[in-house]
Amino acid sequence: MRAKLLFTFQQIGADLFAQRMASATSGNYSAREKDGLWITRSGAQKARLQPEDLMFLPLEPDEAKDQGASIERIIHRAVYQHTDAQAMVHAHPRFSIALSYHFESIRPIDLEGQYYFDEIPVLAPPTRSSTPEAAEAVALALKAHKACILRGHGAFTKGQGETPEAALLKAYSLMTSLEEACEILFYERIWAQAR
Repeated sequence: MRAKLLFTFQQIGADLFAQRMASATSGNYSAREKDGLWITRSGAQKARLQPEDLMFLPLEPDEAKDQGASIERIIHRAVYQHTDAQAMVHAHPRFSIALSYHFESIRPIDLEGQYYFDEIPVLAPPTRSSTPEAAEAVALALKAHKACILRGHGAFTKGQGETPEAALLKAYSLMTSLEEACEILFYERIWAQAR
């Protein structure tokens, strides 16, 4: 693995943890490269990623090579196989998850949120984590959108860029914009009800 790509994974893991968008071992991130993808290892301390916490997997499932990789690899693979994504970030941003219980889709009301997202679909497949149903739902949503939220679980964003590092930073940036838009909408709703 290239040092720059490792540093990008480390930076994103530390930032998402510091911003309270993921607990110590939750969330997962990946970057597509050639005929496979780099993805975080299951259970890795995301705020303190080490080189051994990243795994290179083929785009098709491989029982031997998949051992130890994030359990959400099925979702990452589906997105890479069916969309233009070059990188993905999956986190558990609190405001996004809270709003997912009350909306079918989220339409940002703030200027930055509207700049990045027309709509953020909220998905509710029968199973919402590391299953074919969840993978299909997320891949379908990310064909047409930059982000989506699995109800009660977390958000997924995709990124594109000239390098895997640039694509991963774009996906991370969209995750922060998504959560900011959800936080603003959350507080606006509380304020509106208090009047």
